[in-house]
Amino acid sequence: MVAEGSIDFGHLTVDDGTVYWREQRPDEDSRGIVVRHDGDEREDVTPDDANVRTLVHEYGGGDFTVQDGVVFFAGDDDQRVYRQPIDDEPEPITPEPETERGLRYADFEGSDRYLYCVRENHDAASETGDDDEPVTTLVRLLADGSEKPQVVASSHDFYAAPRRSPDGDRLAWLTWDHPGLPWDGTELHVADIVADGKLENERVVMGSPDESVFQPEWRADGTLHAVSGRTGWWNLYRREDGEWLPYREETAEYGVPQWLLGLSTYGFLTDGRVAAIVTREGERSLELVDEDGGREAVAFPYATSAPRLETDGESIVVPASGPTTPTSIVRWSPGDGTGHEVLRQGPEADVDDAYLSRPEHVTYETRDGAESHAFVYPPTNPDAEPPADEAPPLLVTVHGGPTSSTQPAFDLGIQYVTSRGFAVADVNYRGSTGYGRAYRQELYGNWGHVDVTDCIDAADHLADEQRVDPDRLAVSGGSAGGFVVLSALAFHDAFTAGTSYYGVADLERLAELTHKFESQYLDQLVGPYPELEETYRERSTRHHADEVDAPVLLLQGEDDPVVPLSQAESMADALEENDVPHDLVVFEDEQHGFRNAGSRKRASELELAFYGEVFGFEPADELPAIELAGDRE
Repeated sequence: MVAEGSIDFGHLTVDDGTVYWREQRPDEDSRGIVVRHDGDEREDVTPDDANVRTLVHEYGGGDFTVQDGVVFFAGDDDQRVYRQPIDDEPEPITPEPETERGLRYADFEGSDRYLYCVRENHDAASETGDDDEPVTTLVRLLADGSEKPQVVASSHDFYAAPRRSPDGDRLAWLTWDHPGLPWDGTELHVADIVADGKLENERVVMGSPDESVFQPEWRADGTLHAVSGRTGWWNLYRREDGEWLPYREETAEYGVPQWLLGLSTYGFLTDGRVAAIVTREGERSLELVDEDGGREAVAFPYATSAPRLETDGESIVVPASGPTTPTSIVRWSPGDGTGHEVLRQGPEADVDDAYLSRPEHVTYETRDGAESHAFVYPPTNPDAEPPADEAPPLLVTVHGGPTSSTQPAFDLGIQYVTSRGFAVADVNYRGSTGYGRAYRQELYGNWGHVDVTDCIDAADHLADEQRVDPDRLAVSGGSAGGFVVLSALAFHDAFTAGTSYYGVADLERLAELTHKFESQYLDQLVGPYPELEETYRERSTRHHADEVDAPVLLLQGEDDPVVPLSQAESMADALEENDVPHDLVVFEDEQHGFRNAGSRKRASELELAFYGEVFGFEPADELPAIELAGDRE
């Protein structure tokens, strides 16, 4: 179920009442497909040989749009933009790149004749013959592909969220520049659209390097809206008579970090209210807000919603889920008494509710007197009686980013281990989003410190309350979460086992080799490189493998462009040199995050087998063998 049922719902849009979304299916080699639901039935739109996925920023997002029943999408194989009328074959409307996937497009905004989108030009970097970064611009495409893309805005390092006004006269978009990230500061631009679709009179109307602006959007009457973090919290604003007016200035988050393009947390209803996904104390809810500052919580039977909310004015559509409720594409209409309609449920896993663990949101004190947060899942299995004199083992799970968050969503990976007797603490360490800018920025300069100790303190807190066994503590995480795993094992002795999925082991190499979007992220998290080269070495676990006292499982994608295979290989070599029990398993044809069903199945089984080996129990499952190299006792 973990392997084949974990359908990932991506970009979502509504065109003339028909809902379209992208879903990535692990059991189809993680192929991205545009799906539509017209109110009566659901059907795949893109053909079997198409894989809808953009690689802009490597993480993608905003892979397609729909205009009057015509789908425009980015193809994974070549990154060209394709035009496909319903019930017809797709045709490319952008030129072939000079290098493989050299011209990448995302975050589309259309009209009858034009498409505006972000373009990431790797061909330009290739032409210089050096290590220059790809050039990112805003471009205008002719919808019929009869003209080469025209650059309409340039000179900034990053572009996002082109949004056209209802009258077609103006375009809004976001920019930011190195070394900042979009959750640090962005600028909201507006320009006039002239007859040939080009832009004039560009001006900045909101934002700065210290003010993060998210999701510009035009209301039907032409009023520009945006989410701004100017108060330290992402709140919703509208622009009237040249002034930005808040709907509500409060300690709540109406925005999210733009790791992906095309994200959306609010939309307009025809009754004048705004439907919004709001995060309070780390947990998301669906609410309706009005210009007078009033708000109404939606009676929504889901614990959390993904930041891909769309509306047609009368109803909203959003991917939503809960810890025991599979993620679904849900349509909800206010005031009609019909509740909500599920357009698509995934994973379609037939799981008895009695096997599903329900989390508790736990706030605990950290060792330095601050607070951190976790969702704690107890072991749950009606077929097993736990020993009366034992507390369960604990698996601390660490999200990536690190500027991201975890939510109490339906996660079969968590349920896989709770059904086998583990408790799970899914940690929102300092640096996570959902608790305001100050909480998020506590990690700046402290990556590898406060995030690591927050995860250890979560385990200690649960052990002190006798909810878990202090002698059987494991930690698992991916990407930045993998960095936390390796750092916890190298610099602390709290955990007895650790699993790193594509984790960072060498900060120096990461600073030198990672992709454009994050190429200066470490300036924020650690400090400027190479000025602080010694600090980078001090925090790189590859140089401290001799201090690791617990077994390590390394799981790595062969083609990872974000955290390259060399990171895992160098860590494995260092562990080997110091006789630390470990295993490195490389997954062919996988990148940053395992997408294929076979990979997900194998990774889950390897991790459980690893804990069985370390903790001395034999799982009931038939699992692959773990071969731990190194002989340190």
